[in-house]
Amino acid sequence: MADPHAVIEALVRRPFFWRSDRPLPLVLVVGRDGGAFDAARRLAAPFEDSLPQATVRAGEYDTLRELVAALAGERGQLGMPVGGSFLPPPRFPLVQFVLWARRQREEPPPGEPVDVPGRIWPPDPQSRTGQEEFKERLKDWRRGRYGGDRGRRTAADFLGRAATTWVPVGTLAAWGLGGASDLVGLIPWALGVLVAVVGTLIQAMLSIRGSLFNGWFRKQPYLSRKPFERLAKYALRVANASEAEVERLLVHALCRDLRQAYQKWLIPWPSWGRGLYAMLVLDARWSGDVNERLLRTLEETVEETGLLPPLLVLAAVPESFAPGSRPVTAGRLSDLSALVAAWRTAARRRVPPLRLMVSAPAIPPDDDYRPHLMGSRMRAIGYWCVMALLVIGPVVLLGRIQQDRNAHCGGLSWVERVGKECVGVVNADGTTPDGLFPSDELTRLVARIDHNNALAREAGTYVSVVLFGEYSVAQDQSDSAFVGARAELTAVEEYQRGVSGAPRLQVLVANAGTNFGQGRRTAELVSEMAAEDPRVLGVIGFQRSVGGVEEAIRTLDAAKIPMLVTTATADRLGYLSDDPARSGSGYPSPYVFRLGPSNRRQARLAARFARDRLLGGVPKPSAVVVQDQTDDDNYTNNLAADYADEAGAVGITVGDRVAYKDRGTGMDLAVSRACGHGPDLLLYAGRAADFLDFLRYVEGKDCGKEPIKVLAGDDVIKAVANSGAVIGDYRRVQVYYAALASRELWRDGAAAPTGFVQSLLSGRHAKESDDNLILSYDAVKLFYERVNAAYRGGLPSRGDVLYQISLVSPRDRWNGSGGVISFGAAAHEPENKTIAILKVNDSGRSEVAERCGRLATTEPEDTKEICRNLDGDAGERAARNAPAAVSSVSPSVSPSVSPSVSPSVSPSVSPRKDAADPGR
Repeated sequence: MADPHAVIEALVRRPFFWRSDRPLPLVLVVGRDGGAFDAARRLAAPFEDSLPQATVRAGEYDTLRELVAALAGERGQLGMPVGGSFLPPPRFPLVQFVLWARRQREEPPPGEPVDVPGRIWPPDPQSRTGQEEFKERLKDWRRGRYGGDRGRRTAADFLGRAATTWVPVGTLAAWGLGGASDLVGLIPWALGVLVAVVGTLIQAMLSIRGSLFNGWFRKQPYLSRKPFERLAKYALRVANASEAEVERLLVHALCRDLRQAYQKWLIPWPSWGRGLYAMLVLDARWSGDVNERLLRTLEETVEETGLLPPLLVLAAVPESFAPGSRPVTAGRLSDLSALVAAWRTAARRRVPPLRLMVSAPAIPPDDDYRPHLMGSRMRAIGYWCVMALLVIGPVVLLGRIQQDRNAHCGGLSWVERVGKECVGVVNADGTTPDGLFPSDELTRLVARIDHNNALAREAGTYVSVVLFGEYSVAQDQSDSAFVGARAELTAVEEYQRGVSGAPRLQVLVANAGTNFGQGRRTAELVSEMAAEDPRVLGVIGFQRSVGGVEEAIRTLDAAKIPMLVTTATADRLGYLSDDPARSGSGYPSPYVFRLGPSNRRQARLAARFARDRLLGGVPKPSAVVVQDQTDDDNYTNNLAADYADEAGAVGITVGDRVAYKDRGTGMDLAVSRACGHGPDLLLYAGRAADFLDFLRYVEGKDCGKEPIKVLAGDDVIKAVANSGAVIGDYRRVQVYYAALASRELWRDGAAAPTGFVQSLLSGRHAKESDDNLILSYDAVKLFYERVNAAYRGGLPSRGDVLYQISLVSPRDRWNGSGGVISFGAAAHEPENKTIAILKVNDSGRSEVAERCGRLATTEPEDTKEICRNLDGDAGERAARNAPAAVSSVSPSVSPSVSPSVSPSVSPSVSPRKDAADPGR
């Protein structure tokens, strides 16, 4: 036979959180003499310190109002803290408001008569004076309701409850507004914090004042609060009501307050953690006693309203207590409609018979029972864990999200923050966020590209090309990196804007960081993006020959993405490491196509031009190479070596190679050393950013016979474009430089200029770097036209585009704005690519001193001796270093299914079996 205490424990233990609360009975204990009450107390004794509990003896209180105040008043027994529960006790704001309002009946203002004929207290509810009086009293009651330490605990409790709702809401607000993007500002953070703080304070104040719950008075049937009725006026009506009405309201409010304490709110509330119901032990053995009236009123209000309190009542009743039954809905036939409505209301309440009567045993039950409270305590601990998670978790989560957003420059998918730079594809997700680039000019150009991209996406059918460059450089007109980046973006945006056919063109801007320092990581991000987006068909750019560009090319080669290299000119750029088992020093990537001439071609023309034109009358000419020896700058080191080799090949003695480093550091000393040799020629293998300083030092030193002849590499075209007039003002220095592409080459009318060149000749983009401008325009135009050649109404693959680009060969040359483009078979180097030596005249303008290579296919082949075999045996060397060719595929095979490599380029294919996989 089950222990009665275990049965009581099963009744007071709440079901699991996800299950609804069960109704609790009124356990009526009958017995002789005092046995019933003794049995009830012994049943409740093991639990009285573990749950909200109250014991009321017979005759202890004179009125029902006093009894309810003892249970749920401001010092009520059911509102006492429960040790070991880890939860705040139930609070009774509704009961306490009714008690306060009723108490005002006995507290007239000084001098007011009470209980005498013609009394004026409490005043009429319609009295404005009475309403104002109650309004002030209500304010005073609210202010003094919780005082001292208890008030602080109450405030902390309600603030904590509110914070668990509003901290997550504020977090969502900050997150939904985009978070605090690393360069945008803190407005979303401030709004999120404001939402959390204001929401917490408002909810806490409403809870403490009781305003959060007072709306219930409008929904209940006893002394209902009227719509829009002010609380002070309602309190005045309660003070004027009959005792019977107030008693029913008090008991019903007690049930409601208890239900709120155990209700499963949507917002976090201590009710989530309450594992044991409240308990009331009542001695109701005497008929007409206030305890017996409470019991009956409780039963009646539950029956009438359907509000089942989470309260287990153990009541000792006399043996004569009638069992009773639920009332029957009955009436006359003429009232059938009202009877049906009443029946439906009762049916919705689904209130079971509350009375459960038991007889007390002759021997009272033993009260030495140990309840099993671990489950209820774990539920409370679980609630606090949820509380902590909701208060701390969102802040931690938002912090982690913000860290991720910062790491990805505001949450961009294919961008990462490295130091102070945002590297990767900045506009893959749409418009580029503000503040990613330090230069306003570059930001505006990227914004134009973003606008064009939006139009392309709206068209529906589009392909994407990645522009790979360095765009986090500071705005500095003398910096070749900045000038080159601006020219690249200008050219690509102009061409993209003119594309109106299908497919449209989307340009994705990939920033590889200053000096391409994050070239490898940016290329990895591009490769990952391309693996998910088949519209990404190629990469163009790579304006400088530095280590980061070489790493990027190797990474993109592994991803089998076609690349068009513009102004990176180092001789072996794009060559891959050999298999250690093979001899040689590498083979050219089959995915790299270079539009600009190599350093070797440039140095060979420069050496021949210097020997024949500048130093023709000097029997034993000499030269000194001044080079930028900055680490990881393959262009300057390679060009300096080529200068020395090619000058020696034509009989110019290179007396020394003097170096400066890191943006002009040591330039004065380098020029002094160079001039100390008394050379006939200074060969400059440095960057444009240092060129003006170099000329200034040369102009100011004794460097031999005047004019001092300076022949510079192609990079200085950027300095000439911006500072030509300054260079023309020098009187002791005569400046020549190599040009990979220039509008000046077209002025003699030897070939009909392209539309883009015509616009340049008419004065457009006068301050831009011509080689970056023209070769970038050629790169994007060649890419798009080759895509169109592969387009058959469906999206071509990268293999199709690779195949189409490889067809631009001596058999099918292509006219570009930088001259004829024809890629070699052994290596994808441009064959007989246009290159020139330009002279800066006294007015600061550049004029062509010598040109080799054809500007258009209609122009006759070069026959000048100075231009003969400028590429030397580069093609032979590439063929010798290339691995064995894979079996070629007939050009007649459809490009959409072919391995994408024509027979003309098969010797340059990597030994990997999947090198021509069209799906990558």
